[in-house]
Amino acid sequence: MVALDGFGRQLFINVLAEESGLDFEEYKDVPFYEGKGCQECHGTGYRGRKCITEFLDLNDEIKEMILVERPLSEIRYRAVTGGMITLRQSALRKVLEGSTTLREINRVTFSEEG
Repeated sequence: MVALDGFGRQLFINVLAEESGLDFEEYKDVPFYEGKGCQECHGTGYRGRKCITEFLDLNDEIKEMILVERPLSEIRYRAVTGGMITLRQSALRKVLEGSTTLREINRVTFSEEG
């Protein structure tokens, strides 16, 4: 018999092009970036992609909630209050690292936290 212990999801977000990002020294006190476009990124402001992930640990409490068919919103709330990092939270970390933009994570994760 095989038991399922967790469930993972991943999405990919565009990453700011090295030459396209705003000058860090000039804007070091501003934590958000927007690509300005360059030859390297063909004017898009992005070059490459990064993965954002979430993992739902199917602990006994979550398994029980699934078995008794609790609403998905309740299961998700319990998972998040129990420490699950959502796709949107994972994406926000990439913004704070300066590797992508708020616009990009809104495009990819817009409906995730609704």
